[in-house]
Amino acid sequence: MNYRHHFHAGNFADVMKHVLLLQLLNRLNAKDKPYRYIDTHGGAGKYDLSSAAAQKSGEFLNGIHRLVKLDDSITRQAPAAVQQYLKIVEEMRNGSGKGAYPGSPWFALEGMRDIDKATIFEMQRDVFQQLYMNVRDRRAGLHERDAYEGLLAVIPPKEKRGLVMIDPPYEVERKDFPQLVELIQNAHKKWATGVFAIWYPIKDRAMIDRFEKKMIKTGIRRQLVCEVCVWPDDTPVGLNGCGLLVINPPWQFSQDADEALQWLFPHLRMQENSGHAAVRWLVGE
Repeated sequence: MNYRHHFHAGNFADVMKHVLLLQLLNRLNAKDKPYRYIDTHGGAGKYDLSSAAAQKSGEFLNGIHRLVKLDDSITRQAPAAVQQYLKIVEEMRNGSGKGAYPGSPWFALEGMRDIDKATIFEMQRDVFQQLYMNVRDRRAGLHERDAYEGLLAVIPPKEKRGLVMIDPPYEVERKDFPQLVELIQNAHKKWATGVFAIWYPIKDRAMIDRFEKKMIKTGIRRQLVCEVCVWPDDTPVGLNGCGLLVINPPWQFSQDADEALQWLFPHLRMQENSGHAAVRWLVGE
């Protein structure tokens, strides 16, 4: 496996994913009972945007870099989850240097409460070692394990409620993400009440259409699509946008997500009057 998130950390897709992750956790926090956060591909937990890998791609320049350059008068008008996201980034930068950027496990642990627990998978040995060094939290169990088999072994968690963040590298996924669809089906069968958030790249609209049709055919109810495309669909740039498919979204999350994405989109889009941000139900109740 050649994928390394160090090249992509802090890009527009990370911004979208991490803001919505915090919103999901905020909704779960609204109930007193504890929950479990499960991250199937945890990565290093923390990244250095001044590293050679990040500087080579420069993707963060059109992501987090755009937001931290905004005037305070603008960010103060942002939805609460966006402000929370920027505060977490700022706190890490203040403690670890201006190039520091949190990964999903870091954001999740910042957004969770003391009573909640996390299970974080990472199968690449060198990346797992970085995760182990970067994420030291008594609430988090770290596992050097392939999540495609590990996830099914840990659900349903003893808390009976929680969130699974699925963000695979998509190196082995082709066409309409068949392995991913199979994983989601099997996981949902074991934990029908769990919240599942699946991040995916948008490079080819026809492929996404096929993926959505396969997800509809699973028969799983309550599937919400959150989508941001910073380029038009037919732009040959490699990554035009990204989506987050949320199964069993918490109450009012759809409104939260739409508010956040509509605020983020004008600051992240690559061309005036092009691209889009949208939240829609793929499958309703």
